[in-house]
Amino acid sequence: MEILDSVLIKFQQVVNEIEFLKAIGNEVECDENTLEQFDFYVSELTSLREILSSFDDVIPVNYLNNFNTQIVNLQNNIPYRENKDLSFINTYSKQNIKNQLDQITNNYLNQLIESVKFNVKFFSKLRFLSNNMVAIGANGSGKSSLSEYLKNNLMENGVVISAQKVLIVPTFGGISNYQNTITKLGNYQNRYNNFRGTYSTDGGGTAYSLLSEVGGEFHALLDNLLAERSSLRNKFCDQIKGNSNINLSVPESTLDKVLNIWNSLIQHRTLTCDGVNISLETKDTQKTYAAYLMSDGEKVALYLIAHILQAPKNAFIVIDEPEMYLHKTILNKLWDTLENERKDCIFMYLTHDIDFASTRYTATKLWIKSFNHPNQWEIESIPDNEKLPETLLFELLGSRKNILFCEGLSGSIDESIYNTIFPNLTVKPVGTCQSVINYTKSFNSLTNTTTKAFGIIDSDHTPQNRLEHLAKSNIFSLKVAEAENLLFDEDFLKLIAKNFMVEDIDRSVSNIKNDIINLLNSNKEQQASNYVSTKIDYYFKDTNLSNGMTLSDIEGNFDNFVSGINIQKDYRERVDFLSEIIEDKNYNEVLRCFNNK
Repeated sequence: MEILDSVLIKFQQVVNEIEFLKAIGNEVECDENTLEQFDFYVSELTSLREILSSFDDVIPVNYLNNFNTQIVNLQNNIPYRENKDLSFINTYSKQNIKNQLDQITNNYLNQLIESVKFNVKFFSKLRFLSNNMVAIGANGSGKSSLSEYLKNNLMENGVVISAQKVLIVPTFGGISNYQNTITKLGNYQNRYNNFRGTYSTDGGGTAYSLLSEVGGEFHALLDNLLAERSSLRNKFCDQIKGNSNINLSVPESTLDKVLNIWNSLIQHRTLTCDGVNISLETKDTQKTYAAYLMSDGEKVALYLIAHILQAPKNAFIVIDEPEMYLHKTILNKLWDTLENERKDCIFMYLTHDIDFASTRYTATKLWIKSFNHPNQWEIESIPDNEKLPETLLFELLGSRKNILFCEGLSGSIDESIYNTIFPNLTVKPVGTCQSVINYTKSFNSLTNTTTKAFGIIDSDHTPQNRLEHLAKSNIFSLKVAEAENLLFDEDFLKLIAKNFMVEDIDRSVSNIKNDIINLLNSNKEQQASNYVSTKIDYYFKDTNLSNGMTLSDIEGNFDNFVSGINIQKDYRERVDFLSEIIEDKNYNEVLRCFNNK
């Protein structure tokens, strides 16, 4: 790649120029710390150059163009680079040169090199934004700070759409000069627009200036759309003036594209432009009203479409919370359409919306693990995992607490019970016992996670040796047959009775216990049958049939396998065991064995 070769050449030039700075530093007797800093710069930049070289088949042109600008900026800030040798140094200038070199290693040169370092190391993790990306992280993981930092490093090739917006649609009195609107829009695109500012309340200060600054972005977007459309149509009219034989189509402006996309998304309104202002017409009543009366969802759709379609060519577009204000019915279609419209651009989404993240099918998925102010992020690619659904994986990676997988569905009794018992865990019901086992093992097999997973399952009729084996994989069972049985714990019943001010607590609890024991007695044969069926099921799942070298071996191994099942014996033993705990009125053992919601 010619552009990469050019960047690598400039990179090496920077290394050579910093080595020359060290030679100057030695000559003017700079402090040892300054000389060591130059060595550190050379080492770091050489390492960064090697990283770039290793990605020669991946790095897109838009990243290289941006990075080339950054390297040139670094070069321009290296002093004495125009000198070919040390002859320019004389006795009278040594101290000034020494002071300058000491200063630059503690100030702007250090900042510029750190910026280059971040750029290469950070973007190499992202494979240099060679395709669209979705990044998700917990609150406080630095997503908004990341968008701001990306803007600073991507410079004019980066467009950041902040999560915070002032959605006030302006009303225009006329069409502005097109060149002026291009400049004004470019100024907004070249800075990071958000509410990370403040104002002093001394002397009755207000937030007006901050609101005016951020709110002016929507004005700049629409003003440029109108001006461009007017310019195109004026040129078109000039072309056909006085020449009726010319059959030309009216040129499609960016504003026309914006209107077409908006109208394809919003079914009950039609967005139009009279040449100066944008207005809406209801499709059922044909009533017209001004654009500033739109809903927030309609406004943000217009804002985003206008933003994306006017982004610079080959831009990196960072969207913080792309789902903000948008209804689910149009969210995915909007971004699918905009990605298709701007195939020259790379989209990077920073989102809280798990469902939206999963709809970016071809995008690389990232997990922002942690953030240390001001510019240290730990970012990992989210691995492909066959057993963990992508939406669930996104949700769990965004959690700062350890995970507890449990049986049941969202909103079930199981989830309520475990949220109460384990307030310091993220409780996630995943359906069946086998799902708990699979998800726990799969999550704990992921590398570089900051959390770990536990599983909790009903003991049901699970054999004790199997439960002991599962515990080695952080999967544990209750001391009762199922979670609902916890609600019949004797101490818990007494507490409930006390809170309901039952007069004779002991007698009431004793009656409940007797009812449950009698219910088991009436269901004894069914419970024994279910136990044996479950035992056989686990036997088939956990026992591997031995390989055989001959037909006789296979038949023998199968006979041995089948002989491990003795239905009559297992059934009689289970009935006898249940009869014993019923006769002994062993209530705790009844709760452990009785599987009946």
